[in-house]
Amino acid sequence: MSKFKKSFEISYYETDKNKKLRPVSLLNLLGETSGEHSNSVVKIRELEDLNYAWMLNRWKVRIDKYPKAKEKIIIETWTSSIDRFYANREFLVYDEKEKVIGKASTLWIFVDINKKRPIRIPKELQIAYKVVDEKAFDDFYDFREKINIDDYLDFHVRRSDIDYNNHVNNTIYLDWMIEAVPEATYNSHLLKEFEITYKKEIKYGNTIKSGLSEININNKKVFYHSVVNKDSEENHAMGITIWE
Repeated sequence: MSKFKKSFEISYYETDKNKKLRPVSLLNLLGETSGEHSNSVVKIRELEDLNYAWMLNRWKVRIDKYPKAKEKIIIETWTSSIDRFYANREFLVYDEKEKVIGKASTLWIFVDINKKRPIRIPKELQIAYKVVDEKAFDDFYDFREKINIDDYLDFHVRRSDIDYNNHVNNTIYLDWMIEAVPEATYNSHLLKEFEITYKKEIKYGNTIKSGLSEININNKKVFYHSVVNKDSEENHAMGITIWE
């Protein structure tokens, strides 16, 4: 199976005060589609029995039009490349008229659960995914540049933030980043593009600082984000959000 599609009807609980799909809800739908595709290739339980798992390393997402409650969308996904420990997965989001309204690229790392380190993707698994050489984005943002953070908000990790891997779910990081954006920007602009790279897992009970700094990229409202452990000062994730 080279490409995989899944249909959704947007529920009210997935939307914001304007009845538009929340960015975090979109990540959940993309994740569900990805999981079903992977499960159709090889059962996730079979991988877990072998102590293998896919770990998400980064997102890059563009949303041109937010669907509203009760509207239907189709999400299409495929594996675009596999190299040693890494796999790239792409997404296209279609509206009810089958027009593309969003896209995403992701990078995943194949890991040994017990040893908590990358492991080479088995050849039979590479073949099973049937790579399609098509990219939603040409590249990812280079986060090596050091940017000073202007302001932080503190968040205490809740039980509801923890997923089945016993660490903070990847979508929660986006929530923290959005919450740090100034109210004036949030009310006057829409989040159209964002990128997150994950550095280290966060556990229940930790307190994190969600920091941001406004930067200038092509005269757009752009924020650089950092998610830092308040006690250790370790950087757990970095991100970029673009508001239009």
